[in-house]
Amino acid sequence: MAVFQQLLRLRHQRAFWLTVSLFAIVMFSNLLNLFQASNAFLYQALEPLGQTQQTNIVLVNSDNLSNNHQQLVSKLHDYKPKAIIVLADEPLQSLPIDNVFYPYSNKSYCVPHVIAWATYQIQIPSQEGLNCISIWQEIFDYENNQIALIDFKLAVAALPKFSAQRVLNFDVMSEQLENKVIIVGQKASSFNVQIHAPKLNGLHDPLLLTAYMADSIDKNTVVTLLKPTYSIVIELILVVVLLFSFQKLSLFYSFFIAFMSIFVWCTIGYFFVESMQIYIPIGQYIILTFITLLWILVVRKVTEDAELNVVVNNIQQKMMGRFIPQSFIDQASPWDPIIQLISQQLDLEKSIFLARKEDDHRVVEIRAMNCNLDDIQEMRRDYQRTPYSNALKSLGIVQITRPFFKHVSANEIEFMVPLVYAGDVRGFWALSVIPNTQFNQQAFEKNVNRFAAQVAELLFHYHIFKATERKNKTLINQLLNLRLHEPTSQRVKRSIDEMEQKMTTLEMVFSHTRSANILFNLFGQVIQTNAALEQFAKQHQIAVFEMTALDLLCRCCKLDTEVAKGKLRYVTLNKAEISLPAKLNNRNYTLSIKALNTDSSQTASGEPFQVSGILFEFIDNHAVIDEQEATKEDQS
Repeated sequence: MAVFQQLLRLRHQRAFWLTVSLFAIVMFSNLLNLFQASNAFLYQALEPLGQTQQTNIVLVNSDNLSNNHQQLVSKLHDYKPKAIIVLADEPLQSLPIDNVFYPYSNKSYCVPHVIAWATYQIQIPSQEGLNCISIWQEIFDYENNQIALIDFKLAVAALPKFSAQRVLNFDVMSEQLENKVIIVGQKASSFNVQIHAPKLNGLHDPLLLTAYMADSIDKNTVVTLLKPTYSIVIELILVVVLLFSFQKLSLFYSFFIAFMSIFVWCTIGYFFVESMQIYIPIGQYIILTFITLLWILVVRKVTEDAELNVVVNNIQQKMMGRFIPQSFIDQASPWDPIIQLISQQLDLEKSIFLARKEDDHRVVEIRAMNCNLDDIQEMRRDYQRTPYSNALKSLGIVQITRPFFKHVSANEIEFMVPLVYAGDVRGFWALSVIPNTQFNQQAFEKNVNRFAAQVAELLFHYHIFKATERKNKTLINQLLNLRLHEPTSQRVKRSIDEMEQKMTTLEMVFSHTRSANILFNLFGQVIQTNAALEQFAKQHQIAVFEMTALDLLCRCCKLDTEVAKGKLRYVTLNKAEISLPAKLNNRNYTLSIKALNTDSSQTASGEPFQVSGILFEFIDNHAVIDEQEATKEDQS
């Protein structure tokens, strides 16, 4: 179960899965040889750096090999060479001499063709892939079961090359051919395909590749490739070290290390080729270094943006929490707290909220209060038609005569009010009320219009906040907003620390006030209390955190629910302050209720009802009298 929970937790770790995919790239790049072209390019770039002049290989070119090869071979054999290899495009009649080989006439022996490695002709095939005995195995006792690379350190000018005419005219010294491996072949035509190999670019004689292959095998300087298993281990270690280094270092030093790795890996690769005849895939290592650097940049950006979104949301909630509770933004729907607000401050018979569908002129029922959504008798859901259109035309509450609700009593009055802010129709509010003898319809409609305007503003800003949040969370938007300077999240964190320090100071001031204070938000939920209030609640056994502002007012002042709603409504809409007598456990208090007005400099998004909260202050009358008497005694 614990493992399953860890997997569920890792499912949301985007940085973790991106890092895992980086290791997957290392594995697949080796299995599929994705970066072999870079390895071949760097090998052909490093090989010309070495130079040697000594070789035991001799090239002899003939203009007409098919006619004079027997005479030519006889002359060459007199110089006592180590071996003579006759290469021709047609079968030739071989001479009965032990160290003379006709690979194209004798099917027992063959000269392996040079393999192209990413278009560079530099690879020697393995023995396992041949159907005959390699001529190099017979002459040099060379056995290699894996593909190797030709060593091109021999200078082209240092390779002895003679024409057949010079040999037949005895224009060659014995020291130049004695104990040598002589490769005899037809003179290359000028229209042959050019060679693509170190030091041989631009030349078109295929015998040169054969000579370099023979020279490498004779000197035992054939370069072997690093085994794929070792390469994978080295690359995984490299990626781990780079991930650690790039995260610790700044961006400048990370790029410096990445570019310096080109020089470092080329130096290491050349050292291995020269001293150990092993070629490590340095091109692959260099590419993986830059891929890791790019990976770090992407993952860091994605992680920081995700963290920044959380931080910004926290800032907004902390700064707006004095006006809008954190739960209002966090909820999937804003309607539940709105229903709670309306139920605390308005005494309605029935109430149903309808929301507009996005990019449409239709509405759908969302929440009901004191009734069910099925209690709607009106079948129309198009706000371009009555009764919705009438409410839009009046830009306020209108009394409707056509029944909207089912089971309406004889004296019940139905109303329709639009929820519009900044010209944006967010929905409609259908309600009904049963008037009593004190019912003032003009004042009622005025209050409902003010509530509807502020509810529409809440819905509008909730919609904008959620739409912006969805847009900021897209990966493409995060990547396009990449910043290479100090992460914005760090600056935001510093701002939060400063804000929290200031808020802590203000909370300490509030907590140390002498009277018992409790602050409710607009929806009647407790935001903050001070130490005196906690002692007051403990003394009178009041569970303040389980009570709303309406519940506390009814209990302390012994008020009827409708009367208490009227008091809260008056304080909220008029930003007023009232004082009421309260009696708890035979102790008299004065309950001062005041609305905390928002600052005029605040933005509209944080000002629903232009009230940041409702403050309840319990003043102990006995303590005030005792304090006044003590003051008089001190003065006297």
